[in-house]
Amino acid sequence: EMQSAKQTLFRLLDEPARMIPFLREIPGPDNWRPTAVPSHRVDMHRIRLIDGAPLADPVLFPGGRGKFAEHCPDHAGCIAVEYAARGEVRHAWPYRPEEIARAARSDDPSLRLSFADDVYAFALSRYPNGDLLVVFRAIPTFATINAAVGIARLDRAGRPVWFRRDHSHHRPHLMTGGDALVPGMRIDAGPITIAHRRRQELAFELKCRRPQLDTVNMIDGAGRALEEISVFDAILASSYARLMRHRYHCDPFHLNSVHVLGEDAGGEGEEDLVPGDLVVSLRNLDAFAVLDRRTHRVKRLVRGNFAGQHAVLHLEGSRFLMLDNHGEVWGDEKGSSRLLMVDVANGEETTIFPNAATPGDLRSFFYTWIRGDLSLSPDRRRVIVTISQSGRAFEVRLSDGALLTLFHDVHDVSHRNALQGQLSGVSYSISPSSRSTSTDAGAAPHRR
Repeated sequence: EMQSAKQTLFRLLDEPARMIPFLREIPGPDNWRPTAVPSHRVDMHRIRLIDGAPLADPVLFPGGRGKFAEHCPDHAGCIAVEYAARGEVRHAWPYRPEEIARAARSDDPSLRLSFADDVYAFALSRYPNGDLLVVFRAIPTFATINAAVGIARLDRAGRPVWFRRDHSHHRPHLMTGGDALVPGMRIDAGPITIAHRRRQELAFELKCRRPQLDTVNMIDGAGRALEEISVFDAILASSYARLMRHRYHCDPFHLNSVHVLGEDAGGEGEEDLVPGDLVVSLRNLDAFAVLDRRTHRVKRLVRGNFAGQHAVLHLEGSRFLMLDNHGEVWGDEKGSSRLLMVDVANGEETTIFPNAATPGDLRSFFYTWIRGDLSLSPDRRRVIVTISQSGRAFEVRLSDGALLTLFHDVHDVSHRNALQGQLSGVSYSISPSSRSTSTDAGAAPHRR
């Protein structure tokens, strides 16, 4: 009863705030209802091809309870929909929360959550055979320890193949062969003392009773745990442990992505960037780190003119891409989030998008205080940037920062649960890491 009362209070405060982004969609003060869109035309509003050219690769749009109801009318919405070249639906995965809940049952009282009201699909990736790997999170309440619930594999019909009740919390990175790297955490006992090896008076504490200590978990296609890499322990054992002296005592790093360095990693003077090593984004440190895949040692930690970043990806050589949530906003009242390229060889930072050619109305939507995601195209020439809090995603060509496609998270708002969560991440159905051959260069050359 206490838990229900706390959840009720939380929703009274939280749900009106969730409606604020929708207010700017309303035509004007004389019409306090959004413009009606026939269900057979909704997909045209979700995907806008800027130059009229088709999508070069199919894209995966995340859903959940009440979302994409027109494509999964006999279910609780679609958990994901895949779109083809002209925005036509290739496949829709029905959302089956009751079946998933049964697969995710737990005797742990801290994990007794309702998939009908509390839990939503936060991030997903697609296996080559069409199955989905989905991370589930809970709407934060006073009763939940943290929002991380677990990870599941769903077949093409949306039925659970398996469910792991763990603390997976951001997009899984699928690798060739079916294994996956998943951001996770262990809940430890605190406080934790960060010692100084020479001067005891310089030691400090993470003053939290149950700190969330980030890990990278490797699981196979059957959901079996293969390896746990403690990002916390790796940083603690390095000279960068001092960076934990900040206000985030319960969530010192906030790991929000893990990716693998590609075969072309490194270059002259960058011998420590080795193919197969891991790059992790640490939001609460305003930094990303490269970890040795074998020893888990921190090879380097990179900071710059970026802040609160998400989804750090290795592009090529010594260059990395990221969504810089706050770096440009501090010095410019009209600033936005940005797609940023960082060359760790010389420290050069290049803003790819938005740029001088970006219309002002689109720039105004290109800001997200938290969350956000990147998805790199199979040919590594384009990227989809998800701006979660504006409910939009932008496909951008890397060579010149041109906007190719605009995605909009449009759903039937008569389904209350369609407002749960924010747009977690529109992505290419096939990622560079899960595909060994590049996209046919003749498929749509003018979009390259």
